[in-house]
Amino acid sequence: MGLPGTIDPSVYKGLRDVLNRHPKITTVGFEPDSISKEFVRANVAPDRIEPLTGPDSPILEVEWRFRRGTEYYRIHYADPNTGFNCGWHRDEDHPDLGSVHFQYEHRKTGEADRLRAAFTKSVPTEILWTALQRLFETKIPAYSSNE
Repeated sequence: MGLPGTIDPSVYKGLRDVLNRHPKITTVGFEPDSISKEFVRANVAPDRIEPLTGPDSPILEVEWRFRRGTEYYRIHYADPNTGFNCGWHRDEDHPDLGSVHFQYEHRKTGEADRLRAAFTKSVPTEILWTALQRLFETKIPAYSSNE
């Protein structure tokens, strides 16, 4: 993943707790391990995804960094059954889209599209919970059925 800045262990603990409480998530862990904690990885129950996906668990990865008063994050979902992946990124990669953008990869062409995005919340755990709601309630159904 590789965002700039440093990790706040208390933020990562909160992000892990949010993922552990979400009904579509089955397992959550720190990567590469509980000491280094570069990002949080969660497995999603494939039978809890609409539209239904294949037998392998989709993966959700969350990385959150702080540098000079600015937060950087990536909340990224990838489904190995369909090849669909998407996520919200707050980084410096696409300044024309503002501080946060949503990006997804077209399953058939492999090309990426990016759209301006925003969150009304400012606390990392609240942003993550909102992103999970958007992901499972609107993004996966909309983009999976369009391709």
